[in-house]
Amino acid sequence: MPLLDFDPEHIIVSLTDGILSVVLNRPEKRNAMTAQMIAEIIYTLDGAINDASVRVIVLSGAERGFCPGDDLAGMGDIPARLLAQASIPVTHAGLQQLIRELPKPVIASMHGYAFGVGLDLAMACDFRVVSDDIILQDQRVMERGMHALTGCAWFHPRMMGVTRAMEFLILGEPIDAKTAMTVGMVTRCCPADKLTIVTAELAGRLATAPTKAIGLMKHQIVKGLRMDHTEFMSYVAPLMQTVTIQDREEGIAAFLEKRPPVFTGE
Repeated sequence: MPLLDFDPEHIIVSLTDGILSVVLNRPEKRNAMTAQMIAEIIYTLDGAINDASVRVIVLSGAERGFCPGDDLAGMGDIPARLLAQASIPVTHAGLQQLIRELPKPVIASMHGYAFGVGLDLAMACDFRVVSDDIILQDQRVMERGMHALTGCAWFHPRMMGVTRAMEFLILGEPIDAKTAMTVGMVTRCCPADKLTIVTAELAGRLATAPTKAIGLMKHQIVKGLRMDHTEFMSYVAPLMQTVTIQDREEGIAAFLEKRPPVFTGE
């Protein structure tokens, strides 16, 4: 489907220099997620998969913070057009799966707060850049008595270890930026007034990188989590013959010619 061919209500979408920006935009609700927001993000990412002009995706939140989770006042309905064109179920699971399988890098740029399923969304991304004022928390079990079935119990033990995940998800205590860095939840941490710059630097680096090679490495990492070493090595062995990366030739030539490579993403 064409990219940027619709007028979203709950997100802001823009494309500049290979960087697709998707901003969660419900500031009056602190960017709480709705069914329509999930559908709009899925629709946008679907359009980015085969669009060569998109080399990296950045998810962020408007105004006060990233995302506090679902809108508990009501998730609302999904517009019929978006529902009809969705390639996967318009659910948190579907969105997370799409991000993890997307053959392009996805960055979550986070400030202020990321709670509950808003944090789950960020954890599904490949990179997380946070401001030093961020608060990360999942209060759904301890304070809301909720099931919390949207990926947190899968992501956090893998990111921070079982002991810290038990504490974080069951006791519901907040984690600050320094702790998040220490336990491996985030990729970069920077002063709040530098978040845009630090995110842009990482996104810019990825936007000029060998996108297809990045997608293949991302796929190996995600798929390999479900395999033992023997299974994994058997899986990757044929990829040299079955997957052609044009940027590989450029990378080798640039090395031999002692110059910076110019990658096309193919």
